[in-house]
Amino acid sequence: MMDFAIHLEARDPARNIWRAYSMMGGQDLFGDWVVVLSYGRIGAKGRTKTVTLPDKEATCRYVQQCLKKRESAPKRIGIGYKVIRATGLWEEFIESRNA
Repeated sequence: MMDFAIHLEARDPARNIWRAYSMMGGQDLFGDWVVVLSYGRIGAKGRTKTVTLPDKEATCRYVQQCLKKRESAPKRIGIGYKVIRATGLWEEFIESRNA
């Protein structure tokens, strides 16, 4: 099932900010695309959300929408997220954005 994974972190020890955000996904046995979001404070239990989408294009749009929201983190929490790991479909996408 795991066609892609993205792990982001926002750390600022001076302000005690330790946030993690990850997305994993792929196709399930029924052909639907599933995205599993996990987020919360690093070292804590955090929260998990599962979203089912009909096709690869909808999944790409949803993941891009989630990444766009993470880009607004400096306004919301005072520090930006950094990509720690990206695999599968999103590896090249993340590398092209960082170049």
